[in-house]
Amino acid sequence: MKTRCRFLSFSVCLLPTAYCLLLTASLAAQDRVARGRTVRDGVYTDAQAERGRASYQQACVACHREDLRGDNTAPSLVGESFTFLWGDMEISELLARMQKLMPPERPGSLPAQTYIDIVAFMLQKNAFPAGSMELSADPAALHILITASRPGR
Repeated sequence: MKTRCRFLSFSVCLLPTAYCLLLTASLAAQDRVARGRTVRDGVYTDAQAERGRASYQQACVACHREDLRGDNTAPSLVGESFTFLWGDMEISELLARMQKLMPPERPGSLPAQTYIDIVAFMLQKNAFPAGSMELSADPAALHILITASRPGR
């Protein structure tokens, strides 16, 4: 009887430990895979970029202009200027800055999904490919989407 109780006690302790180890290994594997993704992997959809275009027209075009090249007071959101400002950064950093500062007359006033859609539009305008999954509003997902890789690099 004592042997059976020891076995049950051992099993009760071992199962949660094994579960935690498997969960940790699974999360670590997902993190390793995720860290390798870049905007060149198609991290937004065309439909999402189209929603972003519509939102950009309403909230951003006055300063950043129709062609996203900006003016004397607003930076360009395309081409070398975009790469210079945001290359080697995470989409989460771009999004956080947009939410904190844009639009200038009422920062942070747009819904979170609208900011995400505008980022998708900016990626499209910078010739990063669309994919089959929308850019997620999940903060953990945004930390893995590195903007460093330029098209053709």
